[in-house]
Amino acid sequence: MKANQCGTMAEQKRFTQGWLTATQRPQCGTCKLSEQKFNNPDSPYESVTYRCTLGDFATGKTAICNQYEVKTQ
Repeated sequence: MKANQCGTMAEQKRFTQGWLTATQRPQCGTCKLSEQKFNNPDSPYESVTYRCTLGDFATGKTAICNQYEVKTQ
């Protein structure tokens, strides 16, 4: 699904509402205040954990708070 000003009727309605997909929404995984830790990087059981550097606590990738700042690359 997508939101598009010139797309289908449903896409135009999504665009008008400011609709966002899950990956477009703000989340800790795209916040400049978070850091990722790769656990067992050379293993088939690799996992990633996220940590908020502002509050110094573990968090989930899709969590969000009112201190969110876009991560610039």
